[in-house]
Amino acid sequence: MIPMLLDEAAVAMGAPLPAGIEPVQVQRVVTDSRVVESGDLFVALSGKTFDGHQFVEEAARRGAVACLVERGSGPVEAPGRLVPRLVVPDAVAALGQLAVFYRRSVMPASTVLIAVTGSNGKTTTKRMIDHILAPTLRGRSAPRSFNNHLGVPLTLLSAGADDRYLIVEIGTNAPGEVASLAAMVKPHVGVITSIGEAHLEGLGDIRAIAAEKASLLTHVRDHGFAVINIDRREIRPHLPWTFNGRLVTVGLAPEARLRITDVAGSIDETTFILDGRYTVRLPMPGPHHAANAAAAFAVGRWFGLAPEEIVERLRTFSPPAGRTRRFTVGRVTVVDDTYNANPPSMLAAVAALQRAPAGRRVFVMGDMLELGPTAGQYHRRVVEAVAAAGIETLIVVGPVSVQAARSLHGETGSTRVLVCEDQERALAALATLMGEEHVVWIKGSRGMELDRLVRRLETHIPAPAAVA
Repeated sequence: MIPMLLDEAAVAMGAPLPAGIEPVQVQRVVTDSRVVESGDLFVALSGKTFDGHQFVEEAARRGAVACLVERGSGPVEAPGRLVPRLVVPDAVAALGQLAVFYRRSVMPASTVLIAVTGSNGKTTTKRMIDHILAPTLRGRSAPRSFNNHLGVPLTLLSAGADDRYLIVEIGTNAPGEVASLAAMVKPHVGVITSIGEAHLEGLGDIRAIAAEKASLLTHVRDHGFAVINIDRREIRPHLPWTFNGRLVTVGLAPEARLRITDVAGSIDETTFILDGRYTVRLPMPGPHHAANAAAAFAVGRWFGLAPEEIVERLRTFSPPAGRTRRFTVGRVTVVDDTYNANPPSMLAAVAALQRAPAGRRVFVMGDMLELGPTAGQYHRRVVEAVAAAGIETLIVVGPVSVQAARSLHGETGSTRVLVCEDQERALAALATLMGEEHVVWIKGSRGMELDRLVRRLETHIPAPAAVA
């Protein structure tokens, strides 16, 4: 973050600054009192299970120059000084106002803002773009999945004075969120990775999802750049043919400007031809990653990088945790795809696992959340896809997945279905399979916390020396 005066920050947030406060700079904005350092502005957030107001004294002791709060009065006492409380009605809204001020008045005009949205692949695409640009340009991307009304402001406020680019991830689970966050960012570059049946509980149907994601484009700056995956036809009516900038479409569709063909691969890698000319090799499983890589390629080209250079950098990309991260323990290959799940990404995972050697493929399916009344039918569709792919073992975890498997009344062909009500049973089921070489793909919504299962597998799978 570029340091800014506390009184400027207070005015931007609409927070009255107590009289008599000496001029001081804000060096960083944080929401976790445990990491506060000298010069930080501490934001006290409140949620269903936590209340940051309980930690303002700790933040003051650690060196905070001020605490942004929704209640309380008077300064916070700290050793040798008094730390002002900046009182606002809504701390998250005030943080957003601060981020807009920072982007408009503090951040250098030369910093290119890149916004990435989509139903699937946002974080992976964001990381790919960063991986492509970082060897050439100074910049940064949103940490983890900072893609909501808290994460986007914190990402904007992280930009440094020398950053040539900043990549912001934008998510949604209700109408209007993408537009609201995009208006805060005002990106030079907008990327829509894909659309699919995700967050149906809040967004309604696929047409509404397409409209929600496409709203990003109305906030891309004039003479900017937009990249859109057009493989789902529902997004096409929203293409801004009058967009005052450059528009590149990507995908398997013949109409795509950067068309993907000849997708192939294994459990170790994915390869494809881009634009009929470039052979792209990704060290990660899953043909669905081709569209993410194509979008990142387009952004790299817009920055002026040579195609061959971009292709070489993609060859060394490593996926973030929970997004098809592949590792081997003993004789078992595990694909950790536990960060999140919706019907399109779940079906993509099944298609990717189908490419693994036949005989010992295991798909661990956790519930897909926020699908509303259609949840049952989408879970049944995934179970049917696993059976149609000939995957040898399906382990279902969670009430909706279990019900979907049971509703098929054993009509799963040669696929063996193991029903597990919870992670303990899933771990026990996997333990019976671990004496031989297997490929285990684990996927479910973040709320299912299957990442815990992955961590436990790393300690439960026997090492080669222990295998009889």
